[in-house]
Amino acid sequence: MSPPSSSRPLWAALFSVLLLSIVVAPAHAQDTRAPTALTLSGRVVDADTQAPLPQANLRIADTYEGTITNADGRYTLTLDSLPVTVVVRYVGYESVRRRITADTESRQVFRLAPSTVQMDEVTVTGSGNPGETIMRRVIERKQEWWPELKSYSVQAYNRFALASDTTIAAIAESQTTAFWDAERGTREVVRSQRGTANLQNLADGALPAAATVRNLYRDNVEVFGNRMIGVTHPDALDDYDFTLDTTRAIDGRRAFLIRVEPDNRLSSTFRGTVTVLDSTYALLEARLRPTTSLSTSRVLKEVNITFEQQFSNFGGPYWLPVDFRARRDLDVQFSALFSLSDIRIRQVSRLSDYQINVPLPDSLYDADGETDEIAMRADSTVGIQSLSNAQPDSLGGGPFVPYSQDEQTAYEQIDSTDTVQDAFDPGGLYGWLQDLGLVEEDGLSLGGSDADETAASDTTDAAGEDSGSSSFVDFEGGFPILRYNRVEGGHFGLRLNFGVGPLAVTGQGGYNTGPSGSTQWSYGGEATLPLADDTDLSARYHYGVAPRYRARARMGSVWARLSNSLWTLAGAPDYFDYFGNERLRVSIRQTISDPALDLTLQVRNERHFSVRKATDYNAFGRSVTQPANPSVDDGWLRSGALTATLGDGGLLGVFPITRVEVTVEHSDPDVAASDFDFTRVEAVADARFETFFQRRVRPNTLDLRVDAGASFGDPPLQRFGVVEASPQPYTPFGALRTLDDRPYQGEHHAALFWEHNVRTVPFELLGWQAPVEQDIELIVHGGHGRAWIDDDTEQRLRRRGVAVRQADGSHHEIGLSVNGLLYDSLRLDLTKRLDAEGLSLGVSVLRFL
Repeated sequence: MSPPSSSRPLWAALFSVLLLSIVVAPAHAQDTRAPTALTLSGRVVDADTQAPLPQANLRIADTYEGTITNADGRYTLTLDSLPVTVVVRYVGYESVRRRITADTESRQVFRLAPSTVQMDEVTVTGSGNPGETIMRRVIERKQEWWPELKSYSVQAYNRFALASDTTIAAIAESQTTAFWDAERGTREVVRSQRGTANLQNLADGALPAAATVRNLYRDNVEVFGNRMIGVTHPDALDDYDFTLDTTRAIDGRRAFLIRVEPDNRLSSTFRGTVTVLDSTYALLEARLRPTTSLSTSRVLKEVNITFEQQFSNFGGPYWLPVDFRARRDLDVQFSALFSLSDIRIRQVSRLSDYQINVPLPDSLYDADGETDEIAMRADSTVGIQSLSNAQPDSLGGGPFVPYSQDEQTAYEQIDSTDTVQDAFDPGGLYGWLQDLGLVEEDGLSLGGSDADETAASDTTDAAGEDSGSSSFVDFEGGFPILRYNRVEGGHFGLRLNFGVGPLAVTGQGGYNTGPSGSTQWSYGGEATLPLADDTDLSARYHYGVAPRYRARARMGSVWARLSNSLWTLAGAPDYFDYFGNERLRVSIRQTISDPALDLTLQVRNERHFSVRKATDYNAFGRSVTQPANPSVDDGWLRSGALTATLGDGGLLGVFPITRVEVTVEHSDPDVAASDFDFTRVEAVADARFETFFQRRVRPNTLDLRVDAGASFGDPPLQRFGVVEASPQPYTPFGALRTLDDRPYQGEHHAALFWEHNVRTVPFELLGWQAPVEQDIELIVHGGHGRAWIDDDTEQRLRRRGVAVRQADGSHHEIGLSVNGLLYDSLRLDLTKRLDAEGLSLGVSVLRFL
C-alpha cells in the first residue's frame, strides 16, 4: 500500500499504522506452483447434533498439507494429486479418515463422533497443582526440541477483514510460501493475493501471511510491540498460575484443558486456556488474550485482542502452528479534537505443508541478515482479483479458509468507490466541523511557516528533491507567516517554495506593524543544491528582526514563536529579546548513514544592530507594559561554524531520541575583518533509557537532556547561551518550570533536565483502573542549571544599561506531572524550586499533538 498524499485527511493515513501486522514489499520471482487435481469443499459437523465444528483440522495423510474450517464448519481443501486419504481432527472427537479418489464427489461432509476415554486421575509429582505439573512438563519437553529447530518452509494463507461497528470496509488476502531461519528471521514469497475492489494499491505491493502470525508456542510473543511472556517460556511458572480445568479426549487419548492466569497483573502476560496432549506434553490449542497490562500507542484508548491457535506434530518432536485466528477491536482517540469510530480487524491464517530443517534459499536474505519479515511478489502480474473473475473459495491453490456470509457479501458489493475511510466516521471537534461542512472530506491543508527568520537552528535544512516535473521552474506553494511580539508588532508575511532546475528555492517577505523605518519590512530566501546523494550546498539570506537567543527546548522553533505570540497577545511578558540581523550564510552539509552523523560547515556574514520596543498592545486591553528590548553590540559578525550531529532525531517526550549535537563557532578580526573576537562551543545531548517493564511497547522511561556552552574571548550579547525558562501555559521538556518569563543568560551555561515517566504503573499497583483505561501517566521530573558571565563583561553590560538574568548560584527544582488529561491534550505540572521559596503550577496545552 502506498503512503498517503498530503492532501488526504490525517486519519485516513492511519489505517496503515493500525494494521500493524501487514507488511508491503516489492515484486520478485515467478510462480512455479503445479496445477491442482481436485478441490474438496463441504462441512465438518458433530455426528450427533449436526452442529458445525469451527476450526476443525483437515490434513492429507502422510503429508503436512491441510486446512481448517471456518466459523460455520465449512472448508475448502485443494488436492494436487489423487488418490489421497484425508484425516479430519477436532479436540474432543474421534478423527475421521476418508479415501479420496478421482471418482469421489468434490463436496464432502465429515461427521465426527464425540471421543470417549477412561479418564484416570491425574498423577501429581513434585507439586500439589496438577496444572502447574503438566505445564512444567510441557516447558521441559519444548526445551528439548526447540533448540533443534533450525529452519522450515511453509505454505501460508492469510486474510484480514477490516470492519466498523456495522459493516466490513475491506478484505485483503494472500497465499505465500514462507521461510523461517532461527538466525536470519522470516521471508515470504507471495504467490497470489486478492482484495476487495477498494484496495487498489494492493496490486502495487505484497501482502504477507506467515509474517503476521503470532506463534503462541514461542517464549516471547510480540503484540503491538510488547514482548509478551509466552505460556511455554522457561520462566512461565513464575509469571503464570496454571489450573487444570477439565480433561478431554482426542482419538482415545487424554487432553488437559488448563486455565491460564497472570501471577502479577503488571507483567506482560496472557490469560485464557491451553490444551495439552497427555504423555506427549505438547500444546494442541491455545486461546489467549493479553492482560490489561498490554501497553499500546496512546491513540488506542481501548484495545480488545483475542488469539486462537492450534498446533500439530510435523515430524520428529516438533510441534508448530497450523492456524492463527485473531480478533482486534480498537478504540482510536487522538485527542479531544479527533477520534474514529471503533475499528475491528479479523484475521484468519492457515499454515500447511511444513518442511523442517531444510536448506533455505540464500537469495531471500540480505548479506547482513538484519531485515526481518520481508514479503516479495512471486508473480508481478498478480494484483487485485475481484470475486467475479477468480474461482470462488480459492486463491491460487494451497490452504484456504472459506468466507463467512458477511465476507462473501462484502466481496460482491464493495466497489472501487467505497473508500475504506468512508466506513469510519471521525469524531471529536474534527468530526463536528465536518458535519457542519466547515471541513472538507479530503482534509485540512497544513501550511508551513518561517523557519529561516528564527535563530533556532544554525544548520541548513535538508535539500528538497526534484518533484519530477518536466518544467524547469516548479512552483510548490505558498504559506502565510503570522506572529506577534513587542518589537515587530503584528507580522504578516508569505513564504513561497519552488524549484528551479535542481535547486530547491524558498523566498519570503513580511510586513511589521510595529516599527518604522527599514525594519518595517523583512525579506530573505534560501537556495539548496544537492551535490550528491548525501551532500548539499545552500545559501541563505535574511534581513529583519530575529530573536536574540534560541528556544531549543520548545519542540521546534516554529511552535516557540507561535506560542509566544499567543501569550504576548494575551498580555503576558514577551519571552524573547530581539535584534536586527542582516545575514548571509553559506553552508555545505555532509550526511553519513553509519553512524548517523550529520556534518555542516557554515560561513556567516552578519550585520547586527539594535532595535527598540514598538508596542505594548494586547488583545484584552490590559494595562501591561512590556519590558524594553535590550540593545546589542552593533557591528559585523563574520565567523565560521562547524556543527556535528550524532544520533537519531525525534520529539523528546513523544518519540524516543538519542542525539548529541556540538557546534563550534569562531570569529577573528584578523581573519575576516569581524568586529567581534570570540570562540563559542555549545553542546546538547538527549538520551532515553528504558527503566522498568521493558517488555511493554511503552516501558517506563528516563529522558535526559544536557545543554551546555562556553565562550572564550569577548562574545557579543547576541551570542550568549541560555538556560530556558518556561512561560505558562506551555511547559516543554528542557526548560526550568519554576523560572517564568525570562531565561538565564550568560557567556557560559550548563543545565541538566530529566523526566522519569512511570506511566500508569502506580494506578495499576493501586488497582485503580479508571486512569489506566484513560492512559493517565505520572511523570517525576527535575531541572538543574545556571548561567554566568565574567566580571568584565558584566560591568560592560551595566554601563550600557543592559541587564541579563542570572542564577544566584545553581537553580534546582523537582516536580510531578499528570499527563494525558482531556484526551491527551493537557499535561498538569506541579514543580517545587529547591533553592528558593516558590511553587509552579503549569499546564501543557496539546502536548501530545
